Amino acid sequence: MESITLISVFIEGILSFISPCVLPLIPLYMSYLTSSCKEEDEEGNITYKTVKVIITTLCFVLGISTVFFILGISVDLIGSYIDEYRMLINIFGGIIMVLLALNGFGVINVSFINREHRLDTKTDFRNMNYFKAYLLGFIFSFAWTPCIGPMLSNVILLALSENAMAGHLYILLYAIGFTVPFIILGVFYKKGLEFLKTHKNLLLKLSMVASIIILLFGINMIYNGTREVVRINSEYNRLLKYENAAGNTQNNQNDDIMYNFELTDQYGNVHKLYDYQGKYVVLNFVASWCTYCEKEIPDYEKFAAENDDVICLYVMAEGVNRSNGGRTTADFIKDNDIKISVLNDDGSLFAYMGISSFPTMAFIGPDSTYIGYQSGMLSYEIMEEILDMAEDLYEEGH
Repeated sequence: MESITLISVFIEGILSFISPCVLPLIPLYMSYLTSSCKEEDEEGNITYKTVKVIITTLCFVLGISTVFFILGISVDLIGSYIDEYRMLINIFGGIIMVLLALNGFGVINVSFINREHRLDTKTDFRNMNYFKAYLLGFIFSFAWTPCIGPMLSNVILLALSENAMAGHLYILLYAIGFTVPFIILGVFYKKGLEFLKTHKNLLLKLSMVASIIILLFGINMIYNGTREVVRINSEYNRLLKYENAAGNTQNNQNDDIMYNFELTDQYGNVHKLYDYQGKYVVLNFVASWCTYCEKEIPDYEKFAAENDDVICLYVMAEGVNRSNGGRTTADFIKDNDIKISVLNDDGSLFAYMGISSFPTMAFIGPDSTYIGYQSGMLSYEIMEEILDMAEDLYEEGH
């Protein structure tokens, strides 16, 4: 799905170029860009300095790209504040995309989208130079039109619904799809304009393709968002179930789930926490669908190998794996060639510890005292630092 999304975003950039609100303006913009590149011989034949046309066009494209670069930074800055709301952005962003698509099909009429907005400028673009070409591209990018608006909005909403890296990649691919046709026109100026004029009606019909792409994106975002809601609700109900069960015995250490768990690993060995008295224990809670859990494996294995006096274990639960459509624990172990013992939990320990993000490491002292936890993917160096801190905290408490 990720590959399809990347290709579709690139195609949207191309469709933005040939949209009904942009395409008719291309000859005008190209006439501005080539105004200082003309040469006329004694017989009145007009030719163009190809190299100068290309450089001028590249300056124009650079101006367009600057705006997309600014959009990328803006999305990154906004994204750092909305991580907790990506589920809602998926749902409401998807609804907006569906509305934009229906507007493109003519099923509904969104008046704001169907009004054209432009930035007025008093700059004279008739005597073109490289700076003016850059400025023209910069101003051109800020035009909000009935055609490019929905597609650009689609890319921005997609970027906001993903992590920063994926968001930047979406905007970059859209910018490439939108600007590459300008570069091609600069290289093949006359033939390019003749092609656009000849196939104008066909190109205009492609705007419907853009609406179909936006509709599919919108439906997919709504699906992902609602699936996350269902998953969180399922996890919440599971936590309530086990927390209520644990709450009845929490004050009695002899019946405490934390101190008396007996879990079996992938080799059939039974692990009991009280068997590890006198040693520090690190429980790494992971899920089979967690990408960062897999990326952390080499560092955790190195950490376990370098600290042979520390008991390092993984803890997994099939219920947690299934909650997000993940693989089984056995598949996770096989795919990543894990050598560290992986304890199979029924969800009780997950719930008792309040594990809600992955990976999460829990640090336990030599007398089975729970010291604390750290969520998120950790490097080997950070694991060492946190272990030192856990040991210091344990010593201070005793």
